Amino acid sequence: MAKNNLRVSMEVGNDGVAVIKILNPPVNALAPPILAGLKEKYAEAMRRNDVKAIVLTGEGGRFSGGFDISVFGLVHQTGDLSKLPDVSVELVCNTIEDAKKPSVAAIEGLALGGGLELTMGCHARIATPKVQLGLPELTLGVIPGFGGTQRLPRLVGTPKAIEMMLTSKFIMSEEGNKLGLIDAIVSKDELLRVARRWALDIAERRKPWISSLQRTDKLGSLSESRTVIQAAREQAKRTAPNMPQHQACLDAVEEGIVFGGYSGVLKEVKLFNELVLSDTSRGLVHFFFSQRAISKVPNVTDIGLRPRPIKKVAVIGGGLMGSGIATALILSNVSVVLKEINPEYLQKGIKTVEGNLRSLVARGKLTEDKAKKALSILTGVLDYSEFKHVDMVIEAVIESIPLKQSIFNELEKFCSPNCILASNTSTIDLNVIGEKTSSQNRIIGAHFFSPAHVMPLLEIVRTDKTSAQVILDLMTVGKAIKKVCVVVGNCTGFAVNRTFFPYTQGAHILANLGVDVFKIDRLISSFGMPMGPFQLQDLAGYGVAMAVGKEFSTAFPDRTFKSPLVELLLKDGRNGKNNGKGYYKYVKGSKPKPDLTVLPIIKESIKLTNLMPGGKPLSLSDQEIVEMIMFPVVNEACRVLDEGVVVRASDLDVASIHGMSFPSYRGGLVFWADTVGAKHIYSSLKKWSEMYGNFFRPSKFLEDRAMKGIPLSAPASTSQAAKSRL
Repeated sequence: MAKNNLRVSMEVGNDGVAVIKILNPPVNALAPPILAGLKEKYAEAMRRNDVKAIVLTGEGGRFSGGFDISVFGLVHQTGDLSKLPDVSVELVCNTIEDAKKPSVAAIEGLALGGGLELTMGCHARIATPKVQLGLPELTLGVIPGFGGTQRLPRLVGTPKAIEMMLTSKFIMSEEGNKLGLIDAIVSKDELLRVARRWALDIAERRKPWISSLQRTDKLGSLSESRTVIQAAREQAKRTAPNMPQHQACLDAVEEGIVFGGYSGVLKEVKLFNELVLSDTSRGLVHFFFSQRAISKVPNVTDIGLRPRPIKKVAVIGGGLMGSGIATALILSNVSVVLKEINPEYLQKGIKTVEGNLRSLVARGKLTEDKAKKALSILTGVLDYSEFKHVDMVIEAVIESIPLKQSIFNELEKFCSPNCILASNTSTIDLNVIGEKTSSQNRIIGAHFFSPAHVMPLLEIVRTDKTSAQVILDLMTVGKAIKKVCVVVGNCTGFAVNRTFFPYTQGAHILANLGVDVFKIDRLISSFGMPMGPFQLQDLAGYGVAMAVGKEFSTAFPDRTFKSPLVELLLKDGRNGKNNGKGYYKYVKGSKPKPDLTVLPIIKESIKLTNLMPGGKPLSLSDQEIVEMIMFPVVNEACRVLDEGVVVRASDLDVASIHGMSFPSYRGGLVFWADTVGAKHIYSSLKKWSEMYGNFFRPSKFLEDRAMKGIPLSAPASTSQAAKSRL
């Protein structure tokens, strides 16, 4: 069987061992034709008298990255479960594990998901050093479906198996060997020779013939197992309350421990089929494919350009953002020149970078040696003389137009003509920043999210004049420093901050309508955001809230709500987490607690805005409260889509998850909005706009989609502004 470089091959040696190889580059994904090919080759091996044993392996230095996820996409489109091949019982149990000839897995590179499950159906596993092993299926809203919930506990013990499945973290073959998942570790050159020998030793009974599913020696007593499972259930309730796959995974494990492995396999198949059709799986699979799509940018990545090497970057400003960006760069071996205006600020900036690295070492995320190496490629400067040697500059100073303009003027004088000039502005129009330069084709936005060395998103902001080469180069740097890069258009707030500016405003409207602010935060947290809008405002600080509010009310005066509440809080000496007093009380070492002394201040704000109908607090259902905060955000997303600020709707989904921590299991903002339905969102906003004003007025794009029954995620017919961008 061979199709587009996709095949399963079999070679039988003089020793009587059939070597079956999987080939489906780049990671040997288990597509349905591969699984069919495995069945075919196994049937042939069983028929042939010259075959005594089997070695199962992958070509190209990898065993297998797991099941072909595009099949999930087909199931989600059609709702047709018959598109899922019967692998667990038919292939892993009947064909491999219960066969009359033994199989040994020879593992290189990685064995993840279905790939690892295939190896566990074999009678032994031989691996090379540093192989990645894991079952990450829960990140796709399902559970392991080829018997993993049964065989992994039997090979490594229940506690470790549950930890690996529920966290989706992989282990290396060395740890796998200690745990009993891997039988031996050998060099790459020795792999097939040792695996063949091992397979013959099993066939000729010199080594034990072990079926993983029949083992019970590592399961411990029933009461021990139940205690472990119960503890995991409690933990999952706290950490993943909206994700059914965690409890389902534990249900499958428990079934196997109580009623035996085969019963567990059947339960696993049943639960898998239910989960694959769930909203959670649809959302997470959509997110998986959306993350792959962001690297394809029309007229940038498809025109044959090659990225230029970026070895040295200058960062201007050693404050919170600048030091975070410098940290991210040096951690990925990019040399940094950090510029400040005086020795005191420079020292402070370098100390912050050192602190960032120290905290990574303390948390076990970085070795001492790597931290030292990173620091050795950081240089502090007070002038521009070093800038002639850098490939890129990232400006990260305060949001002041005159300051940024003067910096960009200076850069033109000191940098080479090919040097990329990037700004980390979060709100200011890049055309304004670069209007006094003659280098507008190399000016670009590199909008990091705070803290820059931790938050995964990097918005790459292009103007109409930014060259494709500069965009591609910044995408490459972003990837090198392990950021999720989304290319966006130039407008106030760009894609993420602009889309989410109504988030806090909607919350303030509700507060001024008499809805309890702590209840709002609780409901938004239950929806899946890491914290509610008021706690978020406490965390960011009220200065930021005032500055950002000003930017948006200037840019979009027709749809901003001016709440007096933040000013009243400042007047009362509160500044959120910064001084430990805001909507919440902040005491070191304990969780934030609602500060009830804030209620009279909210009352004063209610009086000033005079929004409450008949002076009575509004009575809303929990669902309405969530919708009144999230639907205006969707409405702004519609404008962003209509103006072509993002290449495709799924880019905004990725950006909302990585930039605002929108829950990934909801698939991202636009995907979630489509599950709710444009009609319901439109009619709700229309009703509220008649009651409470323009802030809620539905956009033209939303109205069109609702009336015509077109999903919000369908490609925009593209307005003039968008056409010029793309």
